[in-house]
Amino acid sequence: MGKLSFLLAEDYIKPKIYFQSKQAPVFNTSYSYADRNQFEGLEHLTQLLDSQKGFIVNAFQIDYYQTLPQLITRTLKENRSYKKLYILGPELSLSILKRSSKTVYEKHFQEYGYINIERDFQSVLRQCLALLQEGHILYILPEASICWQPESFQSLENQLSPLCSTLLSQKAHVPILSSSTKEGSDKVMLHEPNLPQQYVGDLESRVYQQSESVYNLLESPVSDY
Repeated sequence: MGKLSFLLAEDYIKPKIYFQSKQAPVFNTSYSYADRNQFEGLEHLTQLLDSQKGFIVNAFQIDYYQTLPQLITRTLKENRSYKKLYILGPELSLSILKRSSKTVYEKHFQEYGYINIERDFQSVLRQCLALLQEGHILYILPEASICWQPESFQSLENQLSPLCSTLLSQKAHVPILSSSTKEGSDKVMLHEPNLPQQYVGDLESRVYQQSESVYNLLESPVSDY
């Protein structure tokens, strides 16, 4: 009986471990009434913000007030996300944005990173790929592709210039969220994410295929951009 009592006592005092299922925190997308009036397709943005992967935003409309970057950074901040948004464009455009940030949008100034696309091609490419692999967001200004000069790509006659976003998408295996102005409306349309795995062939042909697919989302002629 003594041994039985000891075993019962040991079982009684043994610490009990309770396993609970660990649930991922719910991603909060409290888009305002004004946000929903200004943007269509916010569910696509939510899907990408809630992912651990980085992604690219193609900004085809001129967004002087940077409403989409502000919406993105505000949502990230509300969710205490580690992600950061980097604006990619030529030096003049970035200078204009920085000056406006110091005045009207001073509180947002430190929330953006800036990447000058006119720097050495390989260093820009390495920086962008590293940021995407870490899960961050690249916001590419409309004029960025004009200054983008991929060293390994030859300009093919009667073929669209490859977009910087598509080369980055293919190399980093991350999606592109393209935006355009909705026809007959002031709303900005956020299109379904364009995935790099949708395209086949070697790197150059995949980049051209994806560039053509993204260009086709534009409401206006390509030459206007």
